[in-house]
Amino acid sequence: MSKPVTHTTRGNGRRIVADQIQGGSSQNQTIDNGKSKSGPAKTGNLNIRDIAKAAGVSVASVSRALNGQPGISEATRERVQSVAKELGYVPNIHAKALTTPPNAVTLVAAGITGGTYADMMAAVDEESYRQHLNFRLFSTRFKGMSGDEMASQLLAQRSRIVVVMQGSMSDEALIDIVGQFDQQPDTSLVALARPRLDLPESVAVVDYDNEAGMRELTNYMISLGHRKFLFVGVREGEPVFTARYQGFLGALADAGIEHDPSRDVAYSRNRVESAGNFRTVCRAGLDCTAIVGVTDEVALDVILTLKKMGRRVPYDYSVAGFDDMPYAEGLIVPLTTVRAPFAEMGEMAVKLPLAGERDIILPTQLVVRESVMPPRG
Repeated sequence: MSKPVTHTTRGNGRRIVADQIQGGSSQNQTIDNGKSKSGPAKTGNLNIRDIAKAAGVSVASVSRALNGQPGISEATRERVQSVAKELGYVPNIHAKALTTPPNAVTLVAAGITGGTYADMMAAVDEESYRQHLNFRLFSTRFKGMSGDEMASQLLAQRSRIVVVMQGSMSDEALIDIVGQFDQQPDTSLVALARPRLDLPESVAVVDYDNEAGMRELTNYMISLGHRKFLFVGVREGEPVFTARYQGFLGALADAGIEHDPSRDVAYSRNRVESAGNFRTVCRAGLDCTAIVGVTDEVALDVILTLKKMGRRVPYDYSVAGFDDMPYAEGLIVPLTTVRAPFAEMGEMAVKLPLAGERDIILPTQLVVRESVMPPRG
């Protein structure tokens, strides 16, 4: 048989007696001036009405006191908090979540890794903190979920903002999610680091100008006298890489430089396979003076392969990349590249929907280092 524990409040003589029960419920409960009421005991699951009765204040006053809201005196706030502590009151966080406006940012990413988007992910976290919003990370790697399944899990979190990073899901899955989020108007959906293309207008887009950035890089190499180019990193169906390739081809066309796209090298997410594709082209003979990698990582693999072949960068071949990864400046040959505004994009992914804004495309910046020089001879 359980032993009752009595909690007595100060000042008005009211008391609450609740049985401590394990695995069952009591049929006796005393509330208000010692009058007994039959029924199941609360077993510690007190609510704010119980606190209001014990403190002799309204339910609204208890809510304000426990949630740090204005509208009550400090004396009342202290009394309510004291009573709640004496009674062992613990708020129901699940119920509170359903009645509290969404106050979190959920970042949907392919996985928890470093690499190109690390700065962007960190910036989403930091800006969430500055905006007094909680931060959550939703990884899609290895889950194998459909768009409907992902939407169900994301909707259940009731986030204020859901940021979907490039590469975290297929276009079809993203469009499925958009349709379901339309039914939850207090949540903003943001596509990060990908172009709008066919996305519905209800989705905000934060992107950077991949095509213009690659065009500027290629124009710089042309200005140094390069006329024979090789592009390493062709990949169909990837909007980011497609835009970069289009910028490369556009710059050559504008300069009247003939180029055979069939000689350009395909890109694979498998780094070993991509490096193998470039080695195959090298064995057939490189008829170029300038090599453009679709990313800094690809450019690094090109430099390593050329070094193994006894070729020197930039004396034999100029090599450039895209992204301006942290290691780009510290390579044996500091890499000429295009700086993508990853941190700024992460910040804008949070700021944009809070300001009621729609799309933004941020500019890139050419970074000239030692891996590119005028062609010899």
